[in-house]
Amino acid sequence: MRKLLLGVVGATALAVGSAAGAVVTVDSQTTVVSGPATVANTTTIGFTEAMLSSPTFMETVVFTNTLAGLYSITLTTSSPDVDFTSAFLAGLGGPYNLVEIDDDGTNEFWRLANPVTLDASTYTLSINGNNSGAGSLGGSITIRQANAVPEPATWAMMLIGFGAVGFAMRRRQKPVLAQLA
Repeated sequence: MRKLLLGVVGATALAVGSAAGAVVTVDSQTTVVSGPATVANTTTIGFTEAMLSSPTFMETVVFTNTLAGLYSITLTTSSPDVDFTSAFLAGLGGPYNLVEIDDDGTNEFWRLANPVTLDASTYTLSINGNNSGAGSLGGSITIRQANAVPEPATWAMMLIGFGAVGFAMRRRQKPVLAQLA
């Protein structure tokens, strides 16, 4: 019975503990997507499109993140034929507009005004603009995990573990010392 109980507690700890990892998936896109690639606590999704429709275009990247994070998004073009008219991230709490940072007539650079912390959800990045020739665009979505504090289930399993160790130590019988008569 004791082994069965320990087995059930161990399986529960593994099941609850494995839910803590963040997963980012790209659900659909009209651009070429690389990633998502995760290094440590940062996930990056790259996107490019070399065959923009003319005279106007609309490109999208739809992705789902299972853990809240600090989002930053960049959007660039080095083609004088491309002129972005709007870009925004739609989803829970949005839309969040990207703003133009630089436009020298050839290169355009857009990004979120400030990185924003977003909850776990599905988001759509929409990019709209004009194309008067053979233009292209590129950019990236970067998500840094915001939760550095252990989840409540992790705390609960840790406390249960400490309680079990304390209970086992208290239950341990004291050795009987040999007595000389």
